[in-house]
Amino acid sequence: MHYTLHSDPQSSHQQIVKLVRRVGRAPVLDVGAAQGFLGQMLHTEGTPIDAIEPHPLWAEHARAYYQTVYASSIEAAELPAHRYPIVVCADVLEHTVDPVAALTQLRAAATDDATFIISLPNVAHIAARLLLLAGRFPRMERGIFDRTHLHFYTRATATAMLREGGLQVVLARPTPVPLEQIWPPDSRRTLLRALMLMQRAALLLAPALFGFQWIFVARPLPHTQTDEAKPETARINGNEN
Repeated sequence: MHYTLHSDPQSSHQQIVKLVRRVGRAPVLDVGAAQGFLGQMLHTEGTPIDAIEPHPLWAEHARAYYQTVYASSIEAAELPAHRYPIVVCADVLEHTVDPVAALTQLRAAATDDATFIISLPNVAHIAARLLLLAGRFPRMERGIFDRTHLHFYTRATATAMLREGGLQVVLARPTPVPLEQIWPPDSRRTLLRALMLMQRAALLLAPALFGFQWIFVARPLPHTQTDEAKPETARINGNEN
């Protein structure tokens, strides 16, 4: 399977589930649920949660942890209107052909006061910058340069995209590289822990440089403000390095 659950408390998986618990509302819509990690972590708490997952095998695997699984793309999912006070898009919008159109549909399924929790890879991470400086744009099985990514974002361009999709970012947090996922199992764990601590310190000093992903908490904009978002998107995209 392509995705694995991250155990680091600072990882996107763990931060997202903490945010869902903190908001404390239901039902939750998990968009791009993969094998159902969020559902698994919330299942024992009895939180009502639905999912969208287009991969048929993953959707079948996830059914045990969700009330309803829409085994389709976001665009094809027949979602109820104004139902969900929490919508989670964890590492999913970068895979969609039109993220703004996807967000527009998800907004219609969300309540007017909904909380959106969204994670996106950070193409401004130092590793990506160094690869681009060396003239390389690799296509990988996972990570920032995942070969299935159709879009690449910095914090500023992600914020602009979300605004164009009708969302106002109220909180943005970086996540570290999931070192525990790539660390050789027979290597020293003390060294791994030291590197993880160093990485967390680096995140505090330069989050845009060392953040592997950004987690955004956002809320729906009034429709009049949504219509004004496109000029801002063009301006930010033009100035972002």
